[in-house]
Amino acid sequence: MRFHIETLGCKVNTYESQYYAESLKKAGYIEVGKDDPCDICIINTCTVTNTAASKSRQKIHHAKKNNSNALIVLVGCYVQFIDEKQREALEADLIIGAKDKNKIVPLIDELIHEKHKMDQVKPIDQYFDFEAMPIHCFENMERAFLKVQDGCNQFCSYCAIPFARGRERSLSSDEVIKIAKELEEKGHQEIVLTGIHTGRYKDGDIDLACLLKLLLENTQNVYFRISSIEITEVSDELIELILKEPRICHHLHIPVQSACNETLQRMNRPYTIEEFKNRISKIRSQIPDISISTDVITGFVMESDEEFETTYQNLKEIEFSFLHVFPYSKRDGTKAASMKGEVHGTIQKERTSKLLELSKELRQKDMERYPNITVLIERNEGNTYFGYTNQYHPARIESDTILSGRILTSWDTIENGTYIVRKKA
Repeated sequence: MRFHIETLGCKVNTYESQYYAESLKKAGYIEVGKDDPCDICIINTCTVTNTAASKSRQKIHHAKKNNSNALIVLVGCYVQFIDEKQREALEADLIIGAKDKNKIVPLIDELIHEKHKMDQVKPIDQYFDFEAMPIHCFENMERAFLKVQDGCNQFCSYCAIPFARGRERSLSSDEVIKIAKELEEKGHQEIVLTGIHTGRYKDGDIDLACLLKLLLENTQNVYFRISSIEITEVSDELIELILKEPRICHHLHIPVQSACNETLQRMNRPYTIEEFKNRISKIRSQIPDISISTDVITGFVMESDEEFETTYQNLKEIEFSFLHVFPYSKRDGTKAASMKGEVHGTIQKERTSKLLELSKELRQKDMERYPNITVLIERNEGNTYFGYTNQYHPARIESDTILSGRILTSWDTIENGTYIVRKKA
């Protein structure tokens, strides 16, 4: 039978969709493109904002319209977040929430043979165990992703994730090591540790720094990268490990969300901007060549011109390597949704545009710090090769000789936030 997967939302959703595809193909199902007719349409949903929830519903309606005879399978955050009556109204054939994602193949098999609708969603407070969803081989054979953590206990006022994915839980360290070794044996040269709250990895006494030590001890040549981490989770042990271990990439993505204390307090973020700055200074003093990027939300509830200006000036002072900028979007059911003082969309766009311009300046400045760069070659088009540096800046290399793997080189120029290298050897 033919299947197609539509994915909305975050990188963790993208990872999980890859797992579904690999599992189904291994079981004999055939993956087809989004415009091809299929027998099973799987929609991996998102609920992080009202807009994301709306897009999830649109994808469902579109799938029904374009594949009227197909079985509709809904997975993930949106269907976990809504109530039973709302799920019934979606008229899907199979619904899987935050639990039983790794059972998608047997559940689809059961759906096909039993021919009755199935709603597998259970209350979020019943989810305590991490469900392993290992991907054994990635299409891009250079970089692989390994999901080691799920769930969140932080309850930021704007975020629905704790209600959609449940409390924090982690994959056992033994299983992480086993999967990492398999990925290295398959030829992957870099593994990105990922999760909803990767920095809160915990397996007994083993935290993220301990896990990385174990991974380094049990692999030979593969490099490791942390997908995202909160400032409160960058421990002294982790800093020391990144400093002394060349196989941990010198880039951290640390979401700040706002750089103004009043805004941070309304967001229910667990630090002040002074605490954030001090920790960033500590990291950089220990690891001078590290690159640190961030996420920022513009136009959060009651964000005044003065608060935004404070955020802007602090972001400029911190000198991140680049910014991911998101205009605030309300999500019903979160604490922020009931707050008064919505910022007009036009103002949000202006602030977003200003921060994106700042991000271009910051990236250029950060890129210029590295006269020599180490690039993992990920793909090529003829004699032009593309990849990312250890500091996670994009690079384009023009070469008369075949390039592969991780190479050390110098750059000729920087164009639109990309290193340009011309090698004529």
